[in-house]
Amino acid sequence: MTQGLRAQESTLADLLCNGMEMAMPPYQRSYSWEANEAQALLSDLQDVSESNEKHFIGAIVLVKDGDRFLIVDGQQRLTTLTILLSVLRDMESDAARKDEIQALIADMGSKKGPTWRISLNHIDGPYFREAIQTPGSAVSSDAEPNDSESQRRMKRNLENFKKTVRDLSPDSQRALAETIRNRILLVKVVVEDWDGGYIVFRVLNTRGKAPNSHDIIKTDLLENANLTPKEADQFSREWSEHEARLSGSGFDDLLNQISTLYARKAKKGASEFRKAVINKTSGGARQFLGKELPAYVDAYVTISTGEGQFGNMTQRVNECLNHLRLIDHQLWRAPALKFLVNHNGSPENAFAFFKSLERFAFGAMMAITDQRSRQRRYQKIADNADNPRALLAENGPLSLSREERREISNRLRSRFGAFSQRRAIALRMNGEIESGKALGPGDGATVEHVLPKNLPAESPWKNAWPNSSVHRDLVDTIGNFALLSSALNQKADNLSFDEKRDLYFEQGDPEFALTRDIKDKVAWTPEVTRNRTEHLSKIMEQAWQLDRAMPILK
Repeated sequence: MTQGLRAQESTLADLLCNGMEMAMPPYQRSYSWEANEAQALLSDLQDVSESNEKHFIGAIVLVKDGDRFLIVDGQQRLTTLTILLSVLRDMESDAARKDEIQALIADMGSKKGPTWRISLNHIDGPYFREAIQTPGSAVSSDAEPNDSESQRRMKRNLENFKKTVRDLSPDSQRALAETIRNRILLVKVVVEDWDGGYIVFRVLNTRGKAPNSHDIIKTDLLENANLTPKEADQFSREWSEHEARLSGSGFDDLLNQISTLYARKAKKGASEFRKAVINKTSGGARQFLGKELPAYVDAYVTISTGEGQFGNMTQRVNECLNHLRLIDHQLWRAPALKFLVNHNGSPENAFAFFKSLERFAFGAMMAITDQRSRQRRYQKIADNADNPRALLAENGPLSLSREERREISNRLRSRFGAFSQRRAIALRMNGEIESGKALGPGDGATVEHVLPKNLPAESPWKNAWPNSSVHRDLVDTIGNFALLSSALNQKADNLSFDEKRDLYFEQGDPEFALTRDIKDKVAWTPEVTRNRTEHLSKIMEQAWQLDRAMPILK
């Protein structure tokens, strides 16, 4: 097998080149990426597009099968990238650029008809062809999925991609397409037979989440827990209900979070999960399957939706949860899960915890940039998540040092170059502005740069912003952010300030509070942007009580 393995570094354009035809084997699982996974990939690509860096997506493992290749590993990534490319293709106005993108999806010039770069299985292939790969289909959205959950996932990711891409200017859309074509790096691995492909697949998947790992863990638990046949059947049915509530990828993520909570350096694998979790549960597998796992599933639903029940504090706690869901990292989720499973039902304790965790998480996003330090801090929070007294103490793990609070204040006044961070901070600010409401990731707000990020040579903006370094320093500061619906954002693009202001207020007061103060501005200058940045920074300093190590509940 070793002599039959060929590996080479490639760009996505190298892989999706003329003459390349790949297909999914009949046994291969269907499309399984949920919206959060697809959106995370898009966010990464947007960051790469803005930074001019490269993005590595791992290995694509193929087996030669006559004139085509069968995909052993890489289906989810390639399918998702094809969905995104289809959106960029159908939103491109230039015919030549549109053809360039379509060339990554199919050879359209063959006398025999299109030769598709990727073909899915017999269940999803026809929908994928009609709704996504065919030119014009992504925007028209005429094709509807059948009862296949994998097709519904494609549809959801397609619609989410359309919403995000519409928010981008034409130049940003083209930069994103160019990034996907030439700055996505991968390792193309070709093996001669299935045995070799399977071995490579198993080796590669020790670096990440293997497909259907929750089923592997379930089998291991039920076979090694000394359960009666009746108990095993009952727990197996309940396990299926948990998967239905969370989806397969969500259930995998939950089990990984649980494993991390029980063993900081838990190894991958079913037997390792059993050793890490079951052996540390006082009641063994029965208690874990019957009591602890259902509680964790409920908690996972709460943090994933931002909709929990906390008595008289329900609205305030859910606001904190939705703020947390804006964060560009997910380290907060493990301590949140442990707190929800172990807390004593006190609404006041829940509010105190999630208000403090929200403050800490945004602070960590801005001020604790070292990944290992950030992980250690969250681990300390998780270690104390079942002890509110220690958790919420003045010098407890949720507290912020004076230096960290100072750094957060400095960051509020500096640039937010990463797409995910500026969206998080802009939506978070909206809830602190007078008459503003708390926003979550699903509220349809998009970040608009009042001063455009890219100024054409003849732009009227050049009069007020002749200095390119001043433009660069201020364009991504919070004082330059507005919140708009995606439709308005698309219209605003590179309009002059007077045109943008008229657009923002053509229907009266805007939907989002962050935009409302722009009405009083007669011009958009560096001084206006700096003053607005300072004003909004002070609002957030007060909201997060950055004069204190721990917030006082209000």
